[in-house]
Amino acid sequence: MLMYSIMFVALGAVIHVPGDAPDPQSGVDAAVDGDTVLLATGIHRGPVDMRGKAITLQGMDVEETVLLGTPESSVICMVSGEGAGTVIRDLMIAGGGGTWTQPGMRRGGGLCMEQVSPQIVRCLIVGNTADAGSAAWINGGAPLFKDCWFHGNQVPAGGGTGAGSVTCNESNPRLIRCGFHGEGIGWWDAPVVSIRSDCDAVGGACCLSEFCVQTTALACSDAGGFWHEDVACGSGVCPTVCVEDVNNDRRVNLTDMLRVLDAWGMCGQ
Repeated sequence: MLMYSIMFVALGAVIHVPGDAPDPQSGVDAAVDGDTVLLATGIHRGPVDMRGKAITLQGMDVEETVLLGTPESSVICMVSGEGAGTVIRDLMIAGGGGTWTQPGMRRGGGLCMEQVSPQIVRCLIVGNTADAGSAAWINGGAPLFKDCWFHGNQVPAGGGTGAGSVTCNESNPRLIRCGFHGEGIGWWDAPVVSIRSDCDAVGGACCLSEFCVQTTALACSDAGGFWHEDVACGSGVCPTVCVEDVNNDRRVNLTDMLRVLDAWGMCGQ
């Protein structure tokens, strides 16, 4: 079982769905930059347009919180300049049929992204269909996928070159610790692969255990930290570290207890 606890930084408001808003799109529409739209466990109906907002759309549990699309649309669309401050986290993204991007062609069953660079973290992207990019269509931009799993996304016969589960066109996505079950990534443009191309990106505070480092969102994510855009380390944005938080994930839970039990005994032995 992939069990994840909710995790967010309380810098903005938390809009609960369905408590504060009846559905995910209403929650996104009500949110402002820095807010978190938190979906209760269960099935929530899409589609959702992130409206270019630097907000987090998050589920309570990745295996129990489903954002369900329709055969006529992508589950989530990001086409309004979304950047690293837009985060999709702990959701099962399923049942999307893609967005019409040209006559006779549906793209991006699960995620349709045009010239954007959001973060998609700990998501299951399953059971979507499209003519190109059944799981995700990425046209331009440099989105980050971290700890995601792709499974059961289907491209109809005759999808053509580059019609993979994730289809990229003139884009530079980053995938960290992601898994593909019988699927893959297709490139329409076969771009040059670059290593560390975020030197000119927006900086911010990266909280790493008891340390704070000024860096970019990609570098912070690679290091396993928690990043805050345009915030200085001296602002106190990084919380005090709990000594009980053994794995430095900002929560004390069963995982920490199991690590302590696993290490039970004399130190250094």
